[in-house]
Amino acid sequence: MPDSRSGCRRRVAFAIAVVLTFAATWIGLDLTENRPRWLTVETPESAQFVRPLEIRVTLGKSVETTEINCTLHRANAGRGGRGYLASSGPSRRAVGGGTYSFVFTVPEHEATAFAFAVIYLSPTGRPQDSTKAASTKYMPVKGKDAASSDLRIRKTRVYHYPTAAESVRTQAGARTERPRGRPSVWVHPIIGLFLLAAASFSAVKAGRTSPAAIPRRTRERTVWLIFAALLAASAVIELSGIAGHLAAWGRRFAEDRGVYELRRPAQKAIIAAVAALSLGLLLIFLRTPRRTGPDRSLFWAGIGLAAYLAVSSVSVLSFHAIDVARGLVWHGLSPVDTVRGAGAMVTFVASVLSLRGKAGRTPI
Repeated sequence: MPDSRSGCRRRVAFAIAVVLTFAATWIGLDLTENRPRWLTVETPESAQFVRPLEIRVTLGKSVETTEINCTLHRANAGRGGRGYLASSGPSRRAVGGGTYSFVFTVPEHEATAFAFAVIYLSPTGRPQDSTKAASTKYMPVKGKDAASSDLRIRKTRVYHYPTAAESVRTQAGARTERPRGRPSVWVHPIIGLFLLAAASFSAVKAGRTSPAAIPRRTRERTVWLIFAALLAASAVIELSGIAGHLAAWGRRFAEDRGVYELRRPAQKAIIAAVAALSLGLLLIFLRTPRRTGPDRSLFWAGIGLAAYLAVSSVSVLSFHAIDVARGLVWHGLSPVDTVRGAGAMVTFVASVLSLRGKAGRTPI
């Protein structure tokens, strides 16, 4: 009975640790988005040329008395080529807790596929003196002859937008800071070769069997075969650059389906799940009795492969915080590629050491 209670407590503690890791990762990633919390904005799902477009802004109660203004901007189909479209008129006096409605008539422009609003607060009413600024999500713009759009406004996501002073500081910093290094062109080929070699050794290991085919050895052989398949597939992806194409395809797919703005919650959920799963695997590994010989090699191969797959899958998601880490390059290596390379190397070394078995084994 005491052993049963102890085991139950351990399982509960394990579940709590995994859930807390998921929550902490989610919260940490959410904080990196730097979303403005001084306002909420309501907009329609889409806009239409030469038809009215309402942007409704509610300021937080902490906002001090100032002036507010809103301008409408455009972007092309690739979400680039941004430019000015229209103004809502003169600035208005604003106070915390107030709600303000801005109505635009969307002008026709050949390079307009999306429209978004920029809201700024300024003590003088001029954008050059703005103290806070935010932008709305991109709204698809329909032609004037298209079927009428649903113009009902709904609460929407808002993003930090640089004020004039922030833009000046950013440009000044870009001129003075040392240029960032570029990732080495050898990173992907070297990691790919480690993965390919590890896949080969894992397949060789799986092809060996003991004269007495006990169930545990049969399960071990199956695991090595799974490792070999995963490593071979990872090597092909690493050497061919398919991951980048898949990420670009996913981005285009999300844009075409109108769910591009929902990518960040999905990215945070996946990254948090990977972190929680990684912790769970680590705890299981730490509680597993230490064994010698091929069993130890199998454990270390699993740990290395899990580390490589976890960091690689998170890297493909292209979340802002991950992109920042990937952009920190030292001697051609970023932290992300360093962890991926270490995982591939650990798996390679473990697969090599696994072949140092007893003599007398015959291939299947």
